[in-house]
Parts: sequence; structure tokens; C-alpha cells
Amino acid sequence: MHSKSKILALLIVSVFFLGLVSGILILTLFTTPESLPVQQKTPEITAQQKEPLKAGTFTAQVNIVAVTSNGEGMLSSAEVEISDGKGRILFNTNPFVEPDTQYSIETAKEVAQKVTGKDCSGKDFIYSIDAGDAKLVGGPSAGAALTIATIAAIEEKPVREDIAITGTINKNGSIGQIGGVIEKARAAGEHGIKLFLVPKGQSIATVYEKKTEEKRGKGFYWQRTWYEPKTIDLNAAMFEQYGMQVKEVSNIYEALKYAL
Repeated sequence: MHSKSKILALLIVSVFFLGLVSGILILTLFTTPESLPVQQKTPEITAQQKEPLKAGTFTAQVNIVAVTSNGEGMLSSAEVEISDGKGRILFNTNPFVEPDTQYSIETAKEVAQKVTGKDCSGKDFIYSIDAGDAKLVGGPSAGAALTIATIAAIEEKPVREDIAITGTINKNGSIGQIGGVIEKARAAGEHGIKLFLVPKGQSIATVYEKKTEEKRGKGFYWQRTWYEPKTIDLNAAMFEQYGMQVKEVSNIYEALKYAL
């Protein structure tokens, strides 16, 4: 009897094991690639085969927008000059340029070389930002504009004078979001810009309107202040007020279609 019990137990274990293996094989056979989860990848810019940039000096200018220390939008310009040299990146430090802006300039050069397929290792890049009376230029939001100017200089093409762009630049060519988009849009519109490019998802903005309620009575005064959120379609609002269009761009290729 003891021997029969062992045989029965062994048979049960064998049947269970065979069923498990069969189930795994069937699941593998009938699982298609479409049914597997797809991992989303960050789009990468396609680097062309590099060739040396010819000798000479190349320049381009682009409009940039910023927000001043008192919260007002400001339109200014930036220039890139590429000349024969030692592969240096130089800054016009009047006004002073903060480290995050310097990083944006370095990224702008790297992305521009990938997009154009040019080898600029023997060139000096000189970036200048005309910020008027500002004492300090900070923030990476001019990265996309500087990249466009760099590409325009390498390709010897002018940047449209009636266009402005705001947005950070990433090494894969994507354009990142920024702050103060409403103030920047107003500054662009007030200075006659006809097309303002903003990062993906930022043509719809939220502002907070100040509301105040007060009551007066015999011997007392009471006041309550609060802020209510309000959604603004920048394209509709800026076109109505200034005749300026606002369009979203998610990467440098989309921006170049409008800017050059």
C-alpha cells in the first residue's frame, strides 16, 4: 500500500508539471508582437554624415523673448557668429550670462551640427545676446532660438524677422517647456511679431485673476481677497489683440519649418 501511494503521488506531480509546461508553450505560441506592451521612446534627431564646414565667417540673428525681474515680458535678439578658429564657444558677457544659459548655448551648437551634418570642430562660435538695459540674462528658455540661429548661420540662411520662439533645447532635438509664456507672448505681440512659437502644450495657459470682496458697516471694515483660475487660448487671444499667431512645436525640425 505504501508503494502504491508513492506511485500515485508521483503520477500526480508528473501530470501537474506537464500541464504547467504545456500552458507556457501555448501562451508563447499565441502571443503576438502586437499584444506585447510597446515602450515609448524619446524621438532622437537623425545625425547626418558630417563634412567640414567651409572656411569663412557665418552669422545669423534671431528674436528671443524673456521675462524681466519685475515680471514683464521683453523682446530682444541674439546673434551667432561662426568663424575659423580653435573649436571654442565664446560668450558676449554684457550682460552677464548665467550657467544654465551657457549650457543651452553648448547644446544649441551640438544639436545644430547634428541637424546640418557639418563638422565644426575647427570653428569658433561666438554668441551675443542683446538684452537692452538688463544686467543679467538667465534661464534656458532661449535654447531653441539659439539652436535655430546656429543652424541658420551654418546653412547661410536668414531667420524670419517676424518670428520669435521660446523653449529649452535638449540634446535629442526636443523643445522643452518654459515659464512666463503669457508675458512673453504679449511682449512679442507688442513688438510686431507675427508668429510666436511655443513648446508643445503651452498654447493654452492658465492665469489667476485677483478677486476682492469687501463690506463696510458701522465701526467695521471687512475685505476678502482670492484668485480664480482662468484658461486662455493664447492663439485666439494674441491674434485678436495683436494679429499674431501662436503655434506649438515639439522639436527643432518643426520649429525650422516656420523659422527659416
